[in-house]
Amino acid sequence: MGDPKESSNAGLRSPVFYILLLVLIVPILISCGDSSEEDTTTDQPPISDTIATVAPPVYSFPLTTGSCSAIAISNAFADIVELVEPAVVFISAEVVTESFFFGKTVQEASGSGVIVSPDGYILTNNHVVEGASSLEVTLPHVAHAYEAEIIGIDPLTDLAVIKIEGENLPTVPFGNSSALRPGNLVIAMGYPLALDQGATITQGVVSNIERSFTVGDSTYYDVIQTDAAINRGNSGGPLVDLTGSIVGINSVLFGGAQNIGFAVSTNTAYPVYEALIGDEHRVIRPWLGVVLADVTPDLADEADLSRQSGVVITSVVKGSPADKVGLEVRDVVTRFEGEEMTTASQLIRELWRYQLDDEVIITFWRDGEEEEVVIKLSVERPE
Repeated sequence: MGDPKESSNAGLRSPVFYILLLVLIVPILISCGDSSEEDTTTDQPPISDTIATVAPPVYSFPLTTGSCSAIAISNAFADIVELVEPAVVFISAEVVTESFFFGKTVQEASGSGVIVSPDGYILTNNHVVEGASSLEVTLPHVAHAYEAEIIGIDPLTDLAVIKIEGENLPTVPFGNSSALRPGNLVIAMGYPLALDQGATITQGVVSNIERSFTVGDSTYYDVIQTDAAINRGNSGGPLVDLTGSIVGINSVLFGGAQNIGFAVSTNTAYPVYEALIGDEHRVIRPWLGVVLADVTPDLADEADLSRQSGVVITSVVKGSPADKVGLEVRDVVTRFEGEEMTTASQLIRELWRYQLDDEVIITFWRDGEEEEVVIKLSVERPE
């Protein structure tokens, strides 16, 4: 339960990795010799509109120091860890299960989380706390454990919010995952293997953002791929950027590959967090009432579709918002609110940005002609 989906540990990096790392770092160290000690500030990347209105200010960039020696860079990373670690927590869960042969049994599971408000709200994974009869949270270097309650869960994104009682607790602010680029450095923190005496820290690079994929029965939307090691118990811990801000919540690792882990991006996690701490303690999403698939050239030829790319409707629920405006099977959606759509997961992510009773414009192709409809998002997505 507290383990990432797929349980194999990430493999050791090959010698090629360290050679490439030296190739990247040495020119930086050389160029840093010319840097002025007066220049100790840098502009922060812009925060998305959704987050900027309510998120705490991000920390100053720790790596902008006058000295760029290897020791200074190492110390700068340590500064980030020192800043973030007090808010990275260990979560212990008890789950009561019942079977025909053994009756009721109590199983223990564990995972990680991150405190995001001074009064004790903690963001973690749903699969860390799902079905728990009791929860305990341990803060780094604090002797006693806190009892925690589940505030809300969102299985669709594998996120959950729990709460402990406290005041002026250490926190980590939300950052802007959209500002990440492949190659950016990130740090994963958590409690793999239930190791005590503080969080485990791993560092890596961003391989890609806005990934979508399916593991077993779970589909993940808008996740960050990184080679920062994510192992048993890392689930729910933060993935932070070099401003010390959360850019993702560690969730998944692939057991069949080395150094491939995934974190739910904050652009998805932050709205879920806001919804779960709201009055209803759940996420309300609009529903179109269609089944979607990516258009490929082969599919377009086989199904005689109007377009070679876009998102094709493969099923329409009778009486749904999509049905009421006349959308049909084999219609190919090419734009949503004016933005080009190339994959089904992209369209779903965009849809989730809207609220019930909003109206959206969908552009689609049918029989070689482009058409446009306005849909009122009047129906909540079924559980």
